[in-house]
Amino acid sequence: MKGLNRSSIALAVLLSLPVANLYAAEPLSAEDSSQLIPMKEIAVTGKYLQADNAAQDISRVAYEAGAKFYHIKAIENATTANSADCAIVYADIYAYNVPTAIKKEEITYNGIVAYERNKALYYLPFEIIKFKGNYNNTSEIINSASKLAADKKAYAFYVYSISPADVKNQSQNIDVALYKKDAPVREYIVKTSQQDQDAYEISSDAFKKMQPYQTISFHGTFNNTSEISTAARKQAIANGAHFYFVKEVSANSSGTAQTVYVNLYR
Repeated sequence: MKGLNRSSIALAVLLSLPVANLYAAEPLSAEDSSQLIPMKEIAVTGKYLQADNAAQDISRVAYEAGAKFYHIKAIENATTANSADCAIVYADIYAYNVPTAIKKEEITYNGIVAYERNKALYYLPFEIIKFKGNYNNTSEIINSASKLAADKKAYAFYVYSISPADVKNQSQNIDVALYKKDAPVREYIVKTSQQDQDAYEISSDAFKKMQPYQTISFHGTFNNTSEISTAARKQAIANGAHFYFVKEVSANSSGTAQTVYVNLYR
């Protein structure tokens, strides 16, 4: 396995799966799903004694939602022993071309390193510059951004945002972050976050000061805070967040679903 990156592993996982039923999504193991980013979480309700009993219903609902694969995460058991009560089973679902959070090789434009999102979010830029222009594609924007970065003697750059400036003239506003070679790690990122992640957990101090743009919730069975944080990061990436904070985790009985509430930040 030496020399394979996470994208190669993820591709191998998908290629090794059996051909899917035309009207159903296929299951993923916990190990396989841990490498992938879900589309979203789904749930089914029924008289299930255990989570796996819901596989057929989950598969159908996942397929109807446009997913190719699914992974069952947890079950929320009926609150009483009444035979009329139903359990809830939760699962993450995945598209055919499943996105992964991986570290990519660095490339340069006009002699300046173009940071991927994972590095750009991890390090603190020394300046964010803004410019405006008419561009036919992202390659032209990257070329202009790299030239401006070279003028500023930056080691690396990252195009942080592209937004319409004038719809009639098709001009765009571009924000570009510039980095020194020895750029510091953003001070509000939790120390356990790794450099190759595509979304980063913020500290409790930053949580008190930063305003989230959205709060989401999801379900699962977790053994420790590390597992919760890993699941929260995947959900944050799936929802387009740059940073996240695990705000609350419900205290459910052992073996049943916990609900995790996560604040999302850009």
